[in-house]
Amino acid sequence: MHLDEPHRHGGPLSRDGSLERLSTTRFDVIVVGGGINGAVSALSLSAHGLKVGLVEADDFASGTSQESSNMIWGGFKYLESYDIRLVAGLCRSRNRLAAAYPTRILETRFMAVLEQGAPFAPWFAALGANVYWGLGRLRTIRPRHRSRSTIHRLEPAVATTGIRGGIEYSDYLLADNDSRFVSELVIDAERHGAVVANYVKLEFAELGAGVWNLVLRDRSTGSTFEASAQVLVNAAGPLVSNIGTLTESRTSSRLVFSKGVHLTVPQVTDSGRILAFFDDAERLFYVLPMGHRSVIGTTDTPVDDPEVTVTGADRSFLLEQVSQRLDLDRNLEASDVISERCGVRALVVPPGGSGRRRDWTELSRRHAVETDEGRRVVSILGGKLSDCLNVGAEVVDAVRLCGLRPMPPAQKWYGEPPEDEQRSALSRAAGLDVTSDVASVMWRRHGRRMDEVLDLLDGDADLGGPLGELDPLSRADVMVMGRHERILRPSDLLRRRTMFSMLHRPDTVAADKGVRDAIRMILGDEGLRAMDADPALTDDLKA
Repeated sequence: MHLDEPHRHGGPLSRDGSLERLSTTRFDVIVVGGGINGAVSALSLSAHGLKVGLVEADDFASGTSQESSNMIWGGFKYLESYDIRLVAGLCRSRNRLAAAYPTRILETRFMAVLEQGAPFAPWFAALGANVYWGLGRLRTIRPRHRSRSTIHRLEPAVATTGIRGGIEYSDYLLADNDSRFVSELVIDAERHGAVVANYVKLEFAELGAGVWNLVLRDRSTGSTFEASAQVLVNAAGPLVSNIGTLTESRTSSRLVFSKGVHLTVPQVTDSGRILAFFDDAERLFYVLPMGHRSVIGTTDTPVDDPEVTVTGADRSFLLEQVSQRLDLDRNLEASDVISERCGVRALVVPPGGSGRRRDWTELSRRHAVETDEGRRVVSILGGKLSDCLNVGAEVVDAVRLCGLRPMPPAQKWYGEPPEDEQRSALSRAAGLDVTSDVASVMWRRHGRRMDEVLDLLDGDADLGGPLGELDPLSRADVMVMGRHERILRPSDLLRRRTMFSMLHRPDTVAADKGVRDAIRMILGDEGLRAMDADPALTDDLKA
């Protein structure tokens, strides 16, 4: 299910081929870390003509980048501090990203509900929403002030007794999830010539004669091998200081961490809107759509250690806050929770900054790309999905300071394939009797790789039917995913490349025939045994 020999803009390397190429190529840059910062760096650098390797100790997007709210936004809340320039810049980044990925990033309406204790009056919030719309160059549907009665009509699940009104405005939401978006950037980087490998950990690094000599460990076998590069990009997210210690590189900024928790529960509203509320501490939290479920979050708790888990207090707080603000038949309880997500935001403390709790709103606004020219290391601190294209561009500038010479790309280095390719793929799908809804999802999932799915269907139409009851994923989809998406463990497929484990309880996922067939197709009987032994996937990354 893989090509033995890759070619630029062609098929993927097999895993063995990637490991061999990592060990035999003198790279211009090796990127350490496969979250959003590492993925966009590898894509940008490879598109600018550099020889790039990307290694991730676990799965791509298995850390912070799988724990977000899946929102692509322009920083509406930062208007509270009247930082117009900041919000305008974030809106530009949001607009550019949304325009580049029109099927993966969708405009979504928000309903911000303002209770009696909310920090803003409805008229003032409406003014802010219109300013936000203007700073976003009017790219979205116009915001609207909503009365209490209108909110009750549009969103009957909202408890409207005692509220003052609200505002409806637009931002963007990922159509699938954050981790899939990141893995697609990794695939795009590979298409531009990058050599990528997940479950490969950096064990040792030594700089000599202007070249980094690395020892890497393949976590799937335990074997080690060597690699080399002129420059390292430290994109390890919350663990950036660990790689800094390993490489003896320095940054002037540092990180502090904010823990965030999301709970998936049965669907609260089918409107497609995101509901926004202020909690008892006047912090925003959301009820977000995810498939046929709702997601409640996020919390914002200072922590010292980036390794975090959901506590009973986290769970109780979110369920209590949302139940107070919804008009349901009964309050949501812990037994209603289908799945949980928990991670940290890495917040940048600039030189001389305190990182005190009152400064965290300020800290969350920015990322930092810092270059230790003497050690030939570029470090990325902070960052978020909405601003990832800026990170990619800044990393290209940073490696120039280390003596590399990236070339201007022949075409725009990011974004979905051109519309004519999409039209051609959808037209071909229609000719194979694939419905328009299924074809649209197929395009969003595979992009250019959709032709491979259609080739399979052209040979055997039976490969196009849904594998199981939980998702319309077909056998042809799974075959192409297995070829390109670096799926090595059950959670790679069930948690990150799809949303099976976020939308359904572990026992439901493990028992579904379609899931079992998909795991067997990609990972064999060993993958099935791993899933059956740990259906909650709790130990999947600890081998």
